[in-house]
Amino acid sequence: MPSSYTTSLRFELQFTGENVNLWGDKLNAALSRADDAIAGWLSKALTGDYTLSTANGAADEARKAMLKFTGTGAFTVTVPAVAKRYDVWNACTGDLTVTNGSASVAVKPGEVVSVVTDGGGSIARVQGNDFDLPTSNRQAATKKYVDDTAFAIASGSLPGQTGNAGKFLTTDGSIPEWSDVFASPTITTPTIAGGALVTGSMKQNAQALVGASIDVSVAEFFSKTISTNTSLTFIGAAASKAQAFILELTVSSSAVPSWPANVDWSGAVAPTIPNGRNLLAFVTLDGGTSWAGIPLALELA
Repeated sequence: MPSSYTTSLRFELQFTGENVNLWGDKLNAALSRADDAIAGWLSKALTGDYTLSTANGAADEARKAMLKFTGTGAFTVTVPAVAKRYDVWNACTGDLTVTNGSASVAVKPGEVVSVVTDGGGSIARVQGNDFDLPTSNRQAATKKYVDDTAFAIASGSLPGQTGNAGKFLTTDGSIPEWSDVFASPTITTPTIAGGALVTGSMKQNAQALVGASIDVSVAEFFSKTISTNTSLTFIGAAASKAQAFILELTVSSSAVPSWPANVDWSGAVAPTIPNGRNLLAFVTLDGGTSWAGIPLALELA
């Protein structure tokens, strides 16, 4: 009976009783083929698509363990449809496609990857690293890819880094720019002679409203309605103490409130109070000599 050959690496399987006095030569040939399959190197200059050669019991290209391809590309290299692993080095200037006739994988220029085929319809890279353009969380990315993505995603309109040390990147949604980092302001806690901030639960006392006057010594929340132009005044602030209160001001018709001259609206004009309910807060740190006015909500339902 004649010899047969292994499926994947095409080693000669000698039949019992054959090749009398030739076993040594046959074995040496098989060991040479095994050496190719484990550590064999093939360097191939490509000028077009290429199919690796195969031969039973003889030297061939597809049995090699490591494959290096050179040329321009892009090229497609076909390997046998048998179970095998290859280490593939794409030294071409273009993409390299490795196929077993049923499926294929891409190897980018400069990549050295392991490729496995199951002898059926599957072929895969051992590590799915598409360094040119990652498309899934399992694929790695080079530092260059990340840098290019971060600093060129705005079509080159990102500002340069030179001369912008210590700044941070900001954007208005379309135009990015470098902005200065401002030091945190120093906040000094004021010392109030004779007492501290009013504490305790919020107290409401409608009786603290005397005409257009608000007696801040007896309540922290006031509710007032005006239907005509009204000049409001604050009375009853404890000397040298810090105090605060909230005013719910309901304005009907086209009435306009007038605020005390010592109310500071943080550099802006006093808010125009439209029809409806309005919440405003007032704070003093000096016993009522000056008040800070803070609009909380205007024209509530």
